[in-house]
Amino acid sequence: MEIIPTDEMDWKTVVANARVGDVQNKYVREGEVLPGVGYAADCYNYVGGENVFTAPRHRHDFEQIRISMTGVQDFGRGQVTEEGWIAYFPAGAYYGPERIDGASIFQIQWSDAWVSRTAHDKAYAELKEKGVFSDGKYVYTDENGESQTKDALNAIWEHVYRRPAASAIPAPRYPDPILMNPDAFEYVSDGDGLSTKVLGRFTERDLTITKIRWDAAVDFEMPADRTYCLFTNDGEIAVGDGRFGRHTVVWSDLGETVRVTGDPGTEALCIAFPSARFASLVADHG
Repeated sequence: MEIIPTDEMDWKTVVANARVGDVQNKYVREGEVLPGVGYAADCYNYVGGENVFTAPRHRHDFEQIRISMTGVQDFGRGQVTEEGWIAYFPAGAYYGPERIDGASIFQIQWSDAWVSRTAHDKAYAELKEKGVFSDGKYVYTDENGESQTKDALNAIWEHVYRRPAASAIPAPRYPDPILMNPDAFEYVSDGDGLSTKVLGRFTERDLTITKIRWDAAVDFEMPADRTYCLFTNDGEIAVGDGRFGRHTVVWSDLGETVRVTGDPGTEALCIAFPSARFASLVADHG
């Protein structure tokens, strides 16, 4: 288990930024949600103004969830999220062109062929010696002296794994990102002091996104069958001997049980990653 109160952390400028714009981040956590399935979790602040964040239309091998903390995000083709919304980007699905002018998010990305933070920064530095990152793309000259252009993040992936990124990008289970407005869902009470909104259950790996409200000071349990990530929207929670406020991340690793108690009225989002019984799918489909 790890507890990260992100509002108490300082924003830092993203130096190895393969996209366009002034971007800041807060490192939250990195590791595995299942054996062989790596992830990274960060808060990002898109400063906007003269250095607005943009990215071309693209897709990835990894899954991604963005929780909007402040501002509006435009993912192109009419797909826009407001503050408090959640966006799920299925592996293989195209999105963009993106434009984010002054917004902050909590983001989690994971994949069977994950590029760690260290590997990303090393590849970024090495590629800059041979080409240029510009407008969200990587431009370089090949061995025949011809100019080539790739999506910036896919170029980094290929440099790390030494094979075409297309070989790892699956056919999209859903053709577009899935945007969720939690306020449009109704809470359902369990009768024991908790109310929930199931916002979605996705893919054969059973990714589940739920919003929770404490109606009484009772425990919400994240059991040992899978990795969980809880992100507080409003109010205060208690974990062990500590109390934590808004925008706190509680990470419960596979194999452990974590109980979180909220003050009445506290709300949080809970992401349940694929359970251990789906671990074989990593070998089958990774």
